[in-house]
Amino acid sequence: MNYDFSQLNDKEFEILSADLLSTVFNKRIERFKAGKDSGIDGRFFSDNNQEIILQCKHYLKTGDKGLISRLKNKEVVSVKKLNPKRYIFITSIQLSRKNKIEIKKIFSPFIKRDDDIYGQEDLNDILSKNREIEEKYFKLWITSTNVFNRIINNAIKGRSEFELEQIKNKSYKYIQTENHNKAFEILRDKHVLIISGEPGIGKTTLAENLCLYFASKNFEFIDIEESLSEAENIYTKGKRQIFYYNDFLGSNYFEAIENKKDSHISKFIERIKNDKLKYFILTSRTNILNSGVWHSNIFSNNKIRKNEYMLTIESLTELDKAKILYNHIWFSKLEEKFIDEIYKEKKYRKVIKHKNFNPRLIEFITDVDRVNNYKYSDYWNYIQETLNNPKDIWNDCFKIQNNAFVRNLVFLTVFNGGNIKVDELRESFDKLNKAENLKSESHTEKDFDSMTRLAIKSFLNRSKINDKVEFSLFNPSITDFVLKEYSKNNEKLISIFKSLNSIKSLDTLISLEKEKIISRKDSLIIKNAIFEYKIKHEKNYDYLIYVSNLFLGNINKKEKLIKIIKKIINEPKVVTELSKLFKLLTEYWKYLDVNGCDFLLKCIGSQYIDEIEILDFADFLYICEINDEDIINEFNINLEYILKEELASRKDEVDLSDVVEIGIGSDEASTINYVEGYEDIIKDELTRIVESIINDFEKDFITNHDIDIYNVVNEIDIDEMIDEYFRSQDHDEYEPISIINIDQDIDDLFERS
Repeated sequence: MNYDFSQLNDKEFEILSADLLSTVFNKRIERFKAGKDSGIDGRFFSDNNQEIILQCKHYLKTGDKGLISRLKNKEVVSVKKLNPKRYIFITSIQLSRKNKIEIKKIFSPFIKRDDDIYGQEDLNDILSKNREIEEKYFKLWITSTNVFNRIINNAIKGRSEFELEQIKNKSYKYIQTENHNKAFEILRDKHVLIISGEPGIGKTTLAENLCLYFASKNFEFIDIEESLSEAENIYTKGKRQIFYYNDFLGSNYFEAIENKKDSHISKFIERIKNDKLKYFILTSRTNILNSGVWHSNIFSNNKIRKNEYMLTIESLTELDKAKILYNHIWFSKLEEKFIDEIYKEKKYRKVIKHKNFNPRLIEFITDVDRVNNYKYSDYWNYIQETLNNPKDIWNDCFKIQNNAFVRNLVFLTVFNGGNIKVDELRESFDKLNKAENLKSESHTEKDFDSMTRLAIKSFLNRSKINDKVEFSLFNPSITDFVLKEYSKNNEKLISIFKSLNSIKSLDTLISLEKEKIISRKDSLIIKNAIFEYKIKHEKNYDYLIYVSNLFLGNINKKEKLIKIIKKIINEPKVVTELSKLFKLLTEYWKYLDVNGCDFLLKCIGSQYIDEIEILDFADFLYICEINDEDIINEFNINLEYILKEELASRKDEVDLSDVVEIGIGSDEASTINYVEGYEDIIKDELTRIVESIINDFEKDFITNHDIDIYNVVNEIDIDEMIDEYFRSQDHDEYEPISIINIDQDIDDLFERS
């Protein structure tokens, strides 16, 4: 490894230096409170009881010339006052032989030899011989080239790889708090961790850095974006894997529960718990999770409500807050005059003790790009305003410092659920500007590109994954601000939603209504406007199907809905909103006068129907009394596929310890002993699981349907089941990493040299 130690702040560098030098001299090195030791960062006593003083200087920002100047003009005075018998100097800067000679001369006669001066190369050499110290410093080793290459190699190519790179780039700001310790314990013991907390408290950062650690330990990292089917398709028995599902309920827990997302998550959790080589980390806002658990019997029954694997980040200790603030200041690139304003009269205490303290706000008040808009004499007022009114932090930047074009880009991203593909954003941006008669002197294409560049500086992130460009919000609190300011502005909302043509935008609208951010009355006005506009202009069948479902059963919209369905029937093409299409067909089938279901086969295409869609498919066949042989056959194929997939995920429920065991043969080699009739016993258990899955559908049409259970069970390779069972017994748990504990109070941490 070859570190420049830039990932560590000065206090962390001092602790690392003391740990390293303790191995060199085989002595325990005492450390002292920062700033109150007259230049002593550590000391130990020689065998003849002579005091040996250590001093550390993390002068990465100044370079060797700045370091030498500082030592000559200031540090040497302190050392002369100490008058040590022996003085050892440590710095994170690279030192040449000439540099060491010059430093020895400055501190003569206290530095006895050149090798009592340690530079970057010397520290790396000591680290290479003490791997246990290296691993103790999470931020240090996790960002090293070798470790990070291993991390990236353990990521699924595409979004997961990009996500790990993003986490790594932010990890230097990470502070390991007591929540880290608690989270690690839960994850190690239960294999599943659900982190909840208020916005900005650090849920995502904690989850991301835990994922980073596991990826460095040869766990394949899978970032789940929208559906657990992504994870289920990649899940590999006998392989170390860590799954990450950020904001797993989204903002719309009702939609999640209605679509049986709770059932999928619960089943996947059970699957992970029974696999020693898998870990699963999820995050959610506290209010969303509480509401979701309250309304979901499945979550309640599966002990999520009993906190079996939940960590709620309700608060940080004051020392944790101090470390977070100090670390952000250290890496902020703020001018000294601004930093002085935080240190004056120990105002940092007011920040740490403020009732609205959270890491997200600290990031704002130490963001040099934002602070540069203020005079240093106004900086403390900016800090107070940000902490006192956290939802207003975007006000000036959004309304005054940026133009209407940039604001429209943000609106479209917010009301599209927080992220949007570049082509969708470009098209919607053009529509919204035209609807509002916004004119620019530049060409639309050029205008879009220039405005997105402006927005990226303040509001949006741009990412490229597998050659696909996406925009997302720079910070989730942008959504909070926009909703607070514009959720009552129906005219603006109508323009925005009419310009967007994605399912995600409709999901967002429904979510805002259910969370009472937009009133039901206003939501209906917006939906009506969208519907009337889209049925004339929209060509995307999935969007039309979704928006039609918003008015399912509405007498006033009946004729228009039937017209939309007939359009799909007459010009069928593959759609993904199958569940909602089945509901539309079920509601209006008797008015359609359709001969056969060939059109529906074309809508389904070659895609497999999932567990949610099969229920609506069953309702359609049953209620509308469909006897079309081809469509019944399509239903059977998909139902059988679902049963096979579900059985494959639940086959671990069969306790193989009752039918097979490892024994020792006459030649002392391991043998596998089988209970007589073991295959039939296993198949009987698998059959019981399939029957349980069928009953779980709670649909008479499925329960009473002629299903070939024998064919489903035979899909399972029993020999492979047994092999997997024994392979899973061979892996031991690993030990958690050591956590840095800094036993200093807040004032000592903020003491300046």
